[in-house]
Amino acid sequence: MEAQQHRPSRNRRIGRILILAGVAVWIPYFALKLAGNDPALGLFLPFHLAGVIPGSILSRWRQLKRLLGRT
Repeated sequence: MEAQQHRPSRNRRIGRILILAGVAVWIPYFALKLAGNDPALGLFLPFHLAGVIPGSILSRWRQLKRLLGRT
């Protein structure tokens, strides 16, 4: 029998992608800041949080289910 490779679940992969997208929002923010502009934080923060919060929940879904007592 061939050894199975450890492969993250679909939720974990999608969660990681969402976290990456949420963190990547800051790239244009800092690019604008370095260019001398004054970008409004309020335009970038909601997109950051919209990726990071659900991404962190999805990537830890198994642990959260166990914590809440659901199998």
